[in-house]
Amino acid sequence: MESTAMATVQAGLAEPAKDRQLEAIKRILSQRTPPDEIRVRDGRGGQKLKYTDGAYVIRTLNDALGWDWDFVADNEELLMNGDKPFEVKCRGTLTVRMDGRTVTKTQYGCQPIEMKRDGTAPVSIGDCYKGAATDALKKCASMLGIALDLYDSDYKPEKYADPTPAGNGQSTKATSHILAQVKQLGWDAQKVGAWMEEKFNYLIETDDLSGVFDSFDVAEQRKIFAALKAEAR
Repeated sequence: MESTAMATVQAGLAEPAKDRQLEAIKRILSQRTPPDEIRVRDGRGGQKLKYTDGAYVIRTLNDALGWDWDFVADNEELLMNGDKPFEVKCRGTLTVRMDGRTVTKTQYGCQPIEMKRDGTAPVSIGDCYKGAATDALKKCASMLGIALDLYDSDYKPEKYADPTPAGNGQSTKATSHILAQVKQLGWDAQKVGAWMEEKFNYLIETDDLSGVFDSFDVAEQRKIFAALKAEAR
């Protein structure tokens, strides 16, 4: 998949568009969400659940595929709890095209219905239908690898890290600078992991810091390095 995708990047695009497409394809191939695109919400049982918004998914699809994709939401259904509306669900179908090949993914999305404070009526059922469609789009996109790490509790970034660093060695060089800064601070892997989670909401579950930082794109590495330098001041 990567060789075809990379060849597509080189065909007929201006340099900024090529760079965006390359980075978007790498995000899909790595199946990892950039830390600044991750949100956290309260889940059942007091759990903290990570997610990303629909805008990030749409931007990634646009950048990677040059807008050559379609999404259809249908089979909408309003679910009731007794005599009160409870949830909206729908079926979503995502179709993407690249280098003459078409791939289709289908998933279901849902959206709980928010009631007014007095419980007499929904705030907006129409918004719930839109929310269910966005949920279906995100789940379809996760089947291609977009934000899949947020759905996969066993995700390990080093399993999907690109073995060929981006930018003719820029990734390896940037990682060495980051590790040097970590050493200067006197931090171990556990301290780095706690700092990354607090600062960037990114969970590190390995002691292989070199592999972790190599899995970031160059822009993210620069951001991490700048934040580490600020810690040393």
